[in-house]
Amino acid sequence: MLNVYLSGEIHTDWRDEIMAGVREQGLNVAFSAPVTDHAASDDCGVAILGAEQSKFWHDH
Repeated sequence: MLNVYLSGEIHTDWRDEIMAGVREQGLNVAFSAPVTDHAASDDCGVAILGAEQSKFWHDH
């Protein structure tokens, strides 16, 4: 089995297209990827560390 991490931008469905193509070909590939829910990605620091006083740090 091949393990593939699909990193990159999260605003289009390119990951779904790649995974569908691999399934159609019957290849033995396992995929993983970053969080692609934009709000969840932006809020992960707040969820782990709590709210920030400055909005700048909310998304950095």
